[in-house]
Amino acid sequence: MSKVRCARSISLGALAAATAGLVLVAPPASAGLTTHCAGTAGAVTVPGDLLVPEGKSCVLDGTTVTGVVTVAEGANLIITGGAFEQGVTVLDDGFFDAELTGIGGGVRMIDAYGTYLADLTTGGGLRVEAPEHPERATYAYLSGATVGGDVSSRAGELYAEHSILRSGLSGAEVSYVDLYDVVLEGDLAVRDAQLGSVVCGSEVYGDAHFTDNSGTVQVGADGPVASCAAAGYWDGDVRIADNTAHVRVSGNIIRGDLSGTGNAPAPEVSGNRVRGEASGQFDTSSAARAEAMADNRAGQADRGAALAEQTRDRRSAAQAVAVAAGPVEL
Repeated sequence: MSKVRCARSISLGALAAATAGLVLVAPPASAGLTTHCAGTAGAVTVPGDLLVPEGKSCVLDGTTVTGVVTVAEGANLIITGGAFEQGVTVLDDGFFDAELTGIGGGVRMIDAYGTYLADLTTGGGLRVEAPEHPERATYAYLSGATVGGDVSSRAGELYAEHSILRSGLSGAEVSYVDLYDVVLEGDLAVRDAQLGSVVCGSEVYGDAHFTDNSGTVQVGADGPVASCAAAGYWDGDVRIADNTAHVRVSGNIIRGDLSGTGNAPAPEVSGNRVRGEASGQFDTSSAARAEAMADNRAGQADRGAALAEQTRDRRSAAQAVAVAAGPVEL
């Protein structure tokens, strides 16, 4: 199966120039305080806003920022063990990597390269959009994250594992939406996903809709996109309709209805406990038998591995150059 990859190279020379130092820019008397970050910093508090200028790299460890955070065009921001009291905006080709960090607001990606959010909590949601570069293969990778607001993407790759999403999730005109061991407290909607969607071992407490996807939709099951041994739990209705690639639904507990028509080829359905009504192509009398699924299982891999490698590459390059530049006294 072909995959859309969003890997892009990063120049160590460019990063070296970007990490020359951390600069405090004195604002006019009428403006709020803005700190421009182009280097490394530790456990300090930055009053007001933080800006990573165009093409620069900022690596923070234990830093607190009281204002809004902006990552400018082509810039990189990496933070571990810190606190952003408000939200984060990442602009054209920017990269945001946050671990063990509290984010008081939400995270907004606008034509960005991508973001990795791990073992943290956000007060707001996550929004990924590409108004100027819809062709850009941006990504959002959540691992062990708790997101307080809606998660929405209209570009690239959306992947979440071991996470809690307090509201709804929607992906439209994306490469794919994959969820592994995720608790989603609101509705799930996946539409026009080029590479489809995988939901494995997750709990969804709203209604779910998978429509008009041109890539494989795997709800539970073991393959065809990825191995999945854990059952899925769906508290509401599940509707799967008008998809033009394989649809496989297996090993789920669905408290509501399971329905849908217009899928071609016909869905492959087995081993589900549907407490509501199974109708349309998901009526077990008309659904394809489990034996038809076996041919699609071999040779597939979790798509998160590629995103993890991509994130490590960009993070490692930025950190190496920042360490070589040395600490900056604020």
